[in-house]
Amino acid sequence: MMPQLLALLCTGLCAGRGSRGTDGSLPKPSLRAWPSSVMPRSGNVTLRCQTSTKNVNFVLRKGKVPLESVQSWISTDGLAEFQLTDLQTNSAGEYTCDYYRRGPPHTRSQPSDVLLLLVTGDLPKPSLQAHQRGEVTSGDTMTLRCQTAASVYETIMFALLKTGEAGPVQLQGPVKKETDFSLQNVTAGDTGNYSCVTFQASAPFWASKPSDHLEIRVTDKTEMKHPKMVGTGIGTLAITLIVISIFLVLLGAFLICKYTRCGAAPEKVTKRSHSEGPEEVRTSTQPEKESGDPSAALMSSSLALDRASLVSRAEEPPGVTYAELNTRALSEGPSRQMQQPLEACVYSTLKA
Repeated sequence: MMPQLLALLCTGLCAGRGSRGTDGSLPKPSLRAWPSSVMPRSGNVTLRCQTSTKNVNFVLRKGKVPLESVQSWISTDGLAEFQLTDLQTNSAGEYTCDYYRRGPPHTRSQPSDVLLLLVTGDLPKPSLQAHQRGEVTSGDTMTLRCQTAASVYETIMFALLKTGEAGPVQLQGPVKKETDFSLQNVTAGDTGNYSCVTFQASAPFWASKPSDHLEIRVTDKTEMKHPKMVGTGIGTLAITLIVISIFLVLLGAFLICKYTRCGAAPEKVTKRSHSEGPEEVRTSTQPEKESGDPSAALMSSSLALDRASLVSRAEEPPGVTYAELNTRALSEGPSRQMQQPLEACVYSTLKA
């Protein structure tokens, strides 16, 4: 009997200890901060604890101590939100959350991963610089250096922050005054504004003010090739337009020159005929002095007058009437006029 009673008592004690312990079958919850786990003094933050298990109670802990300022949540959908307002230096620290079932046995889950909440403003502001200047191409390695100007007598931690991220992008340390953050195989998603803070690696977790923002732009390689192709097309089009414009200008100059010369040709002919007329008259009158033949002189004079009359007719305006006279008939008489055929005539101008 005694051995059986001892066995039953041991079973009860073991069961009791198990009910106060953790249950490995319950999944570990996750803990996240919104909008960020690095907050300024007097700010507000929300800590979200979540699990896939339904109908459980959540507990938020700072270190290993449950927070009395926030009551445990009873959640039916596996999500609990804890509000921390008016943050101060003593609000910084390591936070975890866990949950337990409502009904017996009241076992609790494993704690979540530690969330470090930093409240900035107690240490001097550091500086952040990039080793590369200008834009960074996707696939490259981007190195950012965070450096503090203050004299630090103890090792400190460095955190790289990115606007829009709920927590630090990277943590480095503990070191004395500076450290490098290396972002390898960057993509367009790494584009954004970065800053860094320094903080103590242990309680009370004092943190500095964030450094000034550093804007980083990551360009995709395919996007870099596209503008070059567009630029080449625009350059080719511009050269083509210039060549066409030069061709049109030369063609226009050629046509203008051609039609201008054609228009000037009749004037040159007219000037030559005007200038050559008197020379022909003088040439035709020279035989008159040498031969002494009155009829030949009359013929030459008649031809000269005929040409001069034609030139004057070309220069006369419209509305003029011309009459034809036979000078030989006048000199030879009526009988001679009937026998001889009409020959060269001289035109005399009769103005109306």
